[in-house]
Amino acid sequence: MTINIAINSRQMGSDLISTISGRELHAELGVGKDFTNWAKAQIKRGRFVENRDFVKLAQKGELSATGQTLIEYHFTLEAGKHIGMMSGTDRGFEVREYFLECERRAKGAAVPAVRDPRTAALIDALVRQDALEQEQARQATELARLQENVAVIEARTQPENRHFTVLGYSNLIGRPVDARAAANLGRKCAALSREKGLLIGDVRDSRFGTVHSYHESVLQEVLTPTTIN
Repeated sequence: MTINIAINSRQMGSDLISTISGRELHAELGVGKDFTNWAKAQIKRGRFVENRDFVKLAQKGELSATGQTLIEYHFTLEAGKHIGMMSGTDRGFEVREYFLECERRAKGAAVPAVRDPRTAALIDALVRQDALEQEQARQATELARLQENVAVIEARTQPENRHFTVLGYSNLIGRPVDARAAANLGRKCAALSREKGLLIGDVRDSRFGTVHSYHESVLQEVLTPTTIN
């Protein structure tokens, strides 16, 4: 299968994309219709989007048969495959296979070997450092997400009865405590709640499972500056 369609790189938005000349594709498919009308028809038929599936380039100093500035269309390989399929001809399928082969070769291109051991070691170290930084960035993102979830859990309240967890309420009033102190304070809150006949609620916490929540009046009484260490 001999197909003469060059693969080039062109800017589409902020990306550098592999493209093919619409005029070369037009010639390979053996289309009888004039190029410009054919290109516009393919764009409409394939619902292609400019600067995503194709680009238009005005050829300065070149005029069409009607005296207008000549416009060239350059399509992405994906759009080229669609055009080949839409043609419904044997040649169209050959063109599609050609583009698929171009993609396979590009993905399977071998990385040149580095002969100098010091250079190879440096490249390996840089690759490892890049991978480490990417993993650290991923972990930081995940930690931020977890902290956000924790903040939601700790500040969780039941508006109808003003219930909070110990950790949530201590953070809310600006006197945060650690898990051990929260457990001790929780026992006091539970005892006081039973004494006053107030409901002890349950809140699902991803860190500790199910934790109790207490009425705000109980928390106010227990979480005084003298009891928080």
